[in-house]
Amino acid sequence: EYYRDGRWIKNGRILAAEFVNVGSKYQAFYFEDGKGHGDYYDSEGRCLRKQFLKSPLRYKRISSYFSRRRFHPILKIYRPHLGIDYAAPVGTPVESIGDGKIEFIGWKGDYGRFIRVKHNRNYITTYGHLSRFAKGLKKGSRIKQGQVIGYVGSTGLATGPHLDFRMIRNGRFVNPLKIQPPPVAPIRKESMEAFNATVLNLAERLKAISLKASVQVQEDTYRERKGG
Repeated sequence: EYYRDGRWIKNGRILAAEFVNVGSKYQAFYFEDGKGHGDYYDSEGRCLRKQFLKSPLRYKRISSYFSRRRFHPILKIYRPHLGIDYAAPVGTPVESIGDGKIEFIGWKGDYGRFIRVKHNRNYITTYGHLSRFAKGLKKGSRIKQGQVIGYVGSTGLATGPHLDFRMIRNGRFVNPLKIQPPPVAPIRKESMEAFNATVLNLAERLKAISLKASVQVQEDTYRERKGG
């Protein structure tokens, strides 16, 4: 927690957490490497975050699915629809599903206001029909997973407000709903010593908190039994 002159300002980052479910214990530890990149990992150094979010926005419904032959509601012809249309109100925030770099941002024909993000050597995602872009973005901008990059609209060739979301893997369009998000890389070998030291320290602090909470529960139970 952050305080100034004795007054609470805000909560800080969660450094470690523990969850017990049906006798199984799950722990998460925050670790930042020497390059300033931080994430949450289990005690073995496996990242707990998926490389991609399940969807790039909060949506009402899917208005069009991935299809090799879809009847276009405006053009009245059959043609491929190689993405997912998420129907949502105008202005709904659109997030990048993963870390990456903007390859294109601007107007792109039928797609209207459009963003193309390259995530790594294998994956690219695109976001179309946006009403506007988030401030400060340009070609080459580095973005983080969950960062707002634009807002739902109906620019270009669209019957109503929605996000046209597409995913490209190794140069080919794929159905985003059928992709299993690839795992984020684990802790690098050269960082394991520092990581293990961090986990040891945080695990001890978790243990102390858990013990303190257990003692408090026992004291409360004793008071209830004693009637006060």
